[in-house]
Amino acid sequence: MGSTLAKADDALPQVLIPAQRDAEWHSYRHAYKAARFFEPFLKTRPLIQAHMQIRPRQPDLPMDGLQLQLAGETVNLTIPVDALGRATLPMLKQAYDEDAVLRLNRQKGNYSFNGRYSIRERDDGVYSAADLRAACEQLISAQRESGYRLRLIGKKCAGVKFVYPRDAAAPDVQFRSADGKLTPLAAVRGHPFENPTMGDYQIVIYRFADWPAQGDFLVHSKPLAVGTEYE
Repeated sequence: MGSTLAKADDALPQVLIPAQRDAEWHSYRHAYKAARFFEPFLKTRPLIQAHMQIRPRQPDLPMDGLQLQLAGETVNLTIPVDALGRATLPMLKQAYDEDAVLRLNRQKGNYSFNGRYSIRERDDGVYSAADLRAACEQLISAQRESGYRLRLIGKKCAGVKFVYPRDAAAPDVQFRSADGKLTPLAAVRGHPFENPTMGDYQIVIYRFADWPAQGDFLVHSKPLAVGTEYE
């Protein structure tokens, strides 16, 4: 009977999940140092924020279901990842000392870990045109000072974009002028940030040249993120 059981066990298929066997990973120490590096650029720029972002290397790679695990000798926790791959890194000395790793539930070679500036979302959905213009200036100046100066030579703030899921209902965004008139803005297809590997999303663009400098944007559909438009 023992021999029969052994043969039966040998016949059972062994299922190995590639993402677990050869997962994409990143050094926590490296991510920790990057987060500390970005902190000074945010202190005088209250309208913007910085995250660690998991970014696909090809536009057809899925962003749904991303899970990030911080794993060390004694540290083991899950870090929330939003729909655009952004995560807020917990600043843990213990994980740093243990040289913990950030492990993604995806196979190696398809995703990368990066820094990402974006404009702070507002819970009330009301964005003044003046604040959005100021936020764009804060963001481009932070990018220049933190290492992107050459890439941004000759660039200037041209607008702000509200980012929405590809297949969601059309977003409801309106401009309210100083006299109270409401004008809806249409969504178009475009990149959520400057990186094209993320593919197309629905975006609503406030292009500065096309709208008054005074007024408010009433963003009734909560965006995934608020990005910038340069030219």
